[in-house]
Amino acid sequence: MALIVKKFGGSSVANAERVMNVANIIVEDYKKGNDVVVVVSAQGDTTDDLIEKAKEINPEGASKREMDMLLSAGEQISIAILAMAIERLGYPVVSLLGWQAGFETDSNYSLARIKRVNPER
Repeated sequence: MALIVKKFGGSSVANAERVMNVANIIVEDYKKGNDVVVVVSAQGDTTDDLIEKAKEINPEGASKREMDMLLSAGEQISIAILAMAIERLGYPVVSLLGWQAGFETDSNYSLARIKRVNPER
Protein backbone atom coordinates (compact mmCIF):
# COMPACT_ATOMS: atom_id res chain seq x y z
CA MET A 1 0.00 0.00 0.00
CA ALA A 2 1.21 3.49 -0.87
CA LEU A 3 0.12 7.05 -0.40
CA ILE A 4 -0.69 8.51 -3.80
CA VAL A 5 -1.14 12.26 -4.30
CA LYS A 6 -2.76 13.40 -7.54
CA LYS A 7 -3.44 16.88 -8.91
CA PHE A 8 -6.09 17.55 -11.54
CA GLY A 9 -6.33 20.86 -13.36
CA GLY A 10 -9.47 22.77 -14.22
CA SER A 11 -9.97 21.21 -17.65
CA SER A 12 -9.89 17.73 -16.03
CA VAL A 13 -13.02 18.58 -14.02
CA ALA A 14 -14.66 21.04 -16.43
CA ASN A 15 -17.90 19.06 -16.85
CA ALA A 16 -19.77 16.06 -15.44
CA GLU A 17 -18.23 13.56 -17.86
CA ARG A 18 -14.70 14.67 -17.01
CA VAL A 19 -15.44 14.68 -13.27
CA MET A 20 -16.64 11.07 -13.53
CA ASN A 21 -13.48 10.17 -15.48
CA VAL A 22 -11.31 11.64 -12.70
CA ALA A 23 -13.41 9.83 -10.08
CA ASN A 24 -12.80 6.53 -11.88
CA ILE A 25 -9.04 7.17 -12.00
CA ILE A 26 -9.01 7.84 -8.26
CA VAL A 27 -11.13 4.79 -7.46
CA GLU A 28 -8.79 2.54 -9.49
CA ASP A 29 -5.85 3.64 -7.33
CA TYR A 30 -7.92 3.13 -4.18
CA LYS A 31 -9.04 -0.37 -5.25
CA LYS A 32 -5.35 -1.36 -5.46
CA GLY A 33 -5.12 -0.74 -1.69
CA ASN A 34 -3.61 2.73 -1.84
CA ASP A 35 -4.45 5.80 0.19
CA VAL A 36 -5.27 8.56 -2.27
CA VAL A 37 -5.08 12.32 -1.73
CA VAL A 38 -6.39 14.54 -4.51
CA VAL A 39 -5.96 18.23 -5.21
CA VAL A 40 -8.18 19.85 -7.83
CA SER A 41 -8.31 23.22 -9.50
CA ALA A 42 -11.47 25.19 -10.11
CA GLN A 43 -13.55 23.92 -13.02
CA GLY A 44 -12.80 25.24 -16.50
CA ASP A 45 -12.86 29.04 -16.61
CA THR A 46 -14.21 29.48 -13.08
CA THR A 47 -11.17 31.37 -11.79
CA ASP A 48 -11.22 33.80 -14.74
CA ASP A 49 -14.98 34.30 -14.28
CA LEU A 50 -14.54 35.05 -10.56
CA ILE A 51 -11.77 37.57 -11.27
CA GLU A 52 -14.03 39.35 -13.75
CA LYS A 53 -16.90 39.44 -11.24
CA ALA A 54 -14.57 40.94 -8.64
CA LYS A 55 -13.52 43.64 -11.11
CA GLU A 56 -17.19 44.44 -11.82
CA ILE A 57 -17.90 44.87 -8.11
CA ASN A 58 -14.69 46.68 -7.22
CA PRO A 59 -12.88 48.13 -10.25
CA GLU A 60 -10.25 49.65 -7.93
CA GLY A 61 -9.22 46.16 -6.88
CA ALA A 62 -10.31 44.10 -3.92
CA SER A 63 -7.93 43.32 -1.07
CA LYS A 64 -5.68 40.30 -1.51
CA ARG A 65 -7.43 38.60 1.38
CA GLU A 66 -10.86 38.91 -0.22
CA MET A 67 -9.52 37.76 -3.58
CA ASP A 68 -8.04 34.68 -1.88
CA MET A 69 -11.42 34.00 -0.28
CA LEU A 70 -13.22 34.41 -3.59
CA LEU A 71 -10.86 32.33 -5.69
CA SER A 72 -10.70 29.48 -3.19
CA ALA A 73 -14.44 29.02 -3.74
CA GLY A 74 -13.76 27.56 -7.18
CA GLU A 75 -11.57 24.81 -5.76
CA GLN A 76 -14.10 24.12 -3.00
CA ILE A 77 -16.79 23.57 -5.61
CA SER A 78 -14.57 21.22 -7.63
CA ILE A 79 -13.58 19.02 -4.71
CA ALA A 80 -17.14 18.76 -3.40
CA ILE A 81 -18.43 17.72 -6.84
CA LEU A 82 -15.59 15.22 -7.25
CA ALA A 83 -16.35 13.76 -3.81
CA MET A 84 -19.99 13.35 -4.87
CA ALA A 85 -18.84 11.48 -7.99
CA ILE A 86 -16.70 9.12 -5.92
CA GLU A 87 -19.65 8.55 -3.55
CA ARG A 88 -21.79 7.70 -6.59
CA LEU A 89 -19.26 5.00 -7.46
CA GLY A 90 -19.74 3.55 -3.98
CA TYR A 91 -16.43 4.47 -2.35
CA PRO A 92 -15.64 6.35 0.87
CA VAL A 93 -14.53 9.95 0.42
CA VAL A 94 -14.32 13.19 2.32
CA SER A 95 -13.52 16.60 0.87
CA LEU A 96 -11.39 18.93 2.98
CA LEU A 97 -10.26 22.51 2.85
CA GLY A 98 -6.56 23.13 3.40
CA TRP A 99 -6.92 24.00 7.08
CA GLN A 100 -9.08 20.93 7.66
CA ALA A 101 -6.34 18.78 6.15
CA GLY A 102 -3.83 20.26 8.59
CA PHE A 103 -2.09 22.90 6.46
CA GLU A 104 -1.14 26.06 8.33
CA THR A 105 0.11 29.01 6.31
CA ASP A 106 1.37 32.47 7.02
CA SER A 107 -0.98 35.39 6.37
CA ASN A 108 0.80 36.72 3.30
CA TYR A 109 -2.32 36.89 1.15
CA SER A 110 -1.96 35.80 -2.48
CA LEU A 111 1.59 34.58 -1.74
CA ALA A 112 1.13 32.52 1.43
CA ARG A 113 3.69 29.92 2.39
CA ILE A 114 3.06 26.74 4.34
CA LYS A 115 4.39 27.09 7.90
CA ARG A 116 3.59 23.58 9.08
CA VAL A 117 1.50 20.53 8.27
CA ASN A 118 -0.30 18.49 10.88
CA PRO A 119 -0.88 15.13 9.15
CA GLU A 120 -2.92 13.72 12.04
CA ARG A 121 -6.23 13.80 10.20
